[in-house]
Amino acid sequence: MTDAVALCEVVSFQYGRRPVFSELDLSIGAGITGLLGPNGAGKSTLLGLLGTRLIPRQGRLSVLGADSGTVAGRESIRRRIGVLPQRYPLVGSMKVLDTVAYAAWAQGLSRPEAYPAAEAALHDLDAADLAGRRVRTLSGGQRQRVGLATAIAHRPDLLILDEPTAGLDPEIRIALRRTLRAMSSRRSILLSTHLVDDVLAICDSIIVLDRGQVLFQDSPSELAKLAADADSDTPGSELEKGYEALLVQRRAHGQA
Repeated sequence: MTDAVALCEVVSFQYGRRPVFSELDLSIGAGITGLLGPNGAGKSTLLGLLGTRLIPRQGRLSVLGADSGTVAGRESIRRRIGVLPQRYPLVGSMKVLDTVAYAAWAQGLSRPEAYPAAEAALHDLDAADLAGRRVRTLSGGQRQRVGLATAIAHRPDLLILDEPTAGLDPEIRIALRRTLRAMSSRRSILLSTHLVDDVLAICDSIIVLDRGQVLFQDSPSELAKLAADADSDTPGSELEKGYEALLVQRRAHGQA
């Protein structure tokens, strides 16, 4: 799979004596990939591994062609990815432009490069008008856009997002989805979320994890087809019903 953006080959990882992944095989391609799964599925651990915050105990994990098992590989990966965690610190007293420029500098751009890169990132996110504002004056939706700007200012090839639309008003969520869809023409995006509607709206492919195992990896339309196995009276979209059917089927076989 030479065209894979990220590739896990028999990857194992555990916290102390608690295993999370055992011989995980997984490939992430171009476009927007949605990552779904219940609590405890291993989503956060997978994001940590892809972002090099965690290192596999066994197996091989490559991201953008670099091996995360080596120091040089991890340094290469960090320069080429952007990460937006679910909770990210922003200094309230700093101006937005300085905040984004600092993030670009921290990711390897020089100071002369960082400010133009920050301006470009804010422009791409329709947030150029926020450049002179103090972070503490921003609304939740504005803070999310600034956080996203800090993740893309250094022009990464892969963007890793953890619940980027959680807690946002519907109108802001829809606008952010449009932004991510537009951004995917220039970089690959991995979107971890509990909101199935986000996946349906913008994702090209879906990975479903449960207890460290890949239950499903295919297109949203293929997951929606599993709705035929779900209770027809269950509320929600066909994708939500298909996702539910997948988890129910797993538990019915005594695998959960």
